[in-house]
Amino acid sequence: MKSRAKAVVIGGGIAGCSTLYHLTQEGWDDVVLVERNELTSGTTWHSAAQVTNFGTNQTMVGLKTHSINLYKELSENPEYPINYNYADGGIRLANTEEQMQGYRHFASMARGMGADLEVIDANECARRHPLISTANLLGGLWDPLDGDIDPAQLCQALAHHARKAGAEVYRNTTVTDLTQHKDDTWTVHSEKGDIDCGIVVNACGYRANEVGAMMDVHHPVAAMEHQYFLTEDIPAIKEAGHRMPLLRCPISDFYSRQEKGGLLVGFYERDCKTWGMDGIDPNFVSALCPDDLDRVMEVLEGAFERVPALREAGIRSIVNGPITYTIDGAPLVGPIPGKRNAFCIIGLRAGLGEGGGHGWLLAQQIVHGEARYDTWCIDPRRFTGHSNVELTALKAIEDYQNEFRFHFPHEHRPAGRPAKTTPLTPVMAAEGAEFTIVSGWERVDYIKPTPDFHASLSFNFDEAFDVIAAEVKNVQENVSLAEVNGFNRFEITGNARHAFLDRMFCGNVTKREGRVGLGYLLNHFGMVKGEATVANLPASDRG
Repeated sequence: MKSRAKAVVIGGGIAGCSTLYHLTQEGWDDVVLVERNELTSGTTWHSAAQVTNFGTNQTMVGLKTHSINLYKELSENPEYPINYNYADGGIRLANTEEQMQGYRHFASMARGMGADLEVIDANECARRHPLISTANLLGGLWDPLDGDIDPAQLCQALAHHARKAGAEVYRNTTVTDLTQHKDDTWTVHSEKGDIDCGIVVNACGYRANEVGAMMDVHHPVAAMEHQYFLTEDIPAIKEAGHRMPLLRCPISDFYSRQEKGGLLVGFYERDCKTWGMDGIDPNFVSALCPDDLDRVMEVLEGAFERVPALREAGIRSIVNGPITYTIDGAPLVGPIPGKRNAFCIIGLRAGLGEGGGHGWLLAQQIVHGEARYDTWCIDPRRFTGHSNVELTALKAIEDYQNEFRFHFPHEHRPAGRPAKTTPLTPVMAAEGAEFTIVSGWERVDYIKPTPDFHASLSFNFDEAFDVIAAEVKNVQENVSLAEVNGFNRFEITGNARHAFLDRMFCGNVTKREGRVGLGYLLNHFGMVKGEATVANLPASDRG
């Protein structure tokens, strides 16, 4: 085992293997991956392994497109082929107009990233997936590139190609501690020796906080038990003459895909369970939790209604294993807050489908300082100190229960609220305030005109539009006060303050006292990293 490397990746699942592979693709060959057991012996090994192009923002669509293209390229490599059921297609079902409206929005957004998603009606859903019932169904969203892949083969292929490019992989090598030195380099201590390195990456799946503790860092990641079963052969699948598309049903909270001659059916039940909150057995390796189908009976009944052929199918095996969630459901990929030269790629609840893209973006950040996409939606720094163990668990449960229910604009779900308040919060609540969430802070969105006022969740202008318009007009025409908790405030002083701000912002900052303007901060690629209100305060108002 070498004693020095440019970067050490800890964890041998899809997150770690993808990061290692992409670091070599960016030109780094002095990189190492250490894994406490065998590759893919954590969450990755029992993954349902679905690979979709669907995403709720452009960054997620872009990284999933990269995953699909990468996996297809790897699967076609005769040197190390992978079983990849590419482009079986997949349908996300809908039984409300609001869901269909959301699908139209996502399809339009995805087209801007080169992904061709299609909104289809109920009859077309049944034509493409002949096993489903169209009862109370309006339609769905079709993803032509949806598919599934062999997790172990994928990770082994990534590791194989990384090794060919110069990387090294050390299996059965448990990391025991991490030490950061005064020059911000690291030493990774393991049972087989120490490795000095410039960069360390936490890619440890449900053991993320074990490694985080070695850095004195808590990651807002919690593991949830997740169950699926595999059926015996279903005659209707053979009779169809083609592979069944993947199916995701927010109506009944289940998904399915073809597995050999039967189906793999997974569940997101309301009566869900966190896992490993009090510690994880060191010997929990390539292991599963006890199955508990009683917990998913309500969801299972919905699956039977939607796919009647399941009623006659025998169950061949049941899988119940931990998968990781964060506070908002999106992973943590990027710099670890408060630590130099430390990165993480954790909380990947849909790791197989997204892992190729996440490793790609993380490698860009490590090597170049920035990724080619806006990565704030997955940046670990989006969470602050309020993200404790209790809040993380509450939000993980909530997100698990709503796995297939996308967030509407201005939707802020209730679990764990309020997390951060100010003395004005109860005062504004008494005035009828509707609150939104900004970095954990309860912030007033608008004042409800009547106690029973309710704004619908929609991609159209909702009932609050005119209320907010009236408030904006009042601010424009009168003297008004607004609480803006959640913002940071910095006071810049000194004779060189104007030159400093002109360099920091991509425009000239006003030199006139009493003037206020917006400024934008860019990274060295010219991408917008932040927006700030810049006020040139009179000398009498300066702190």
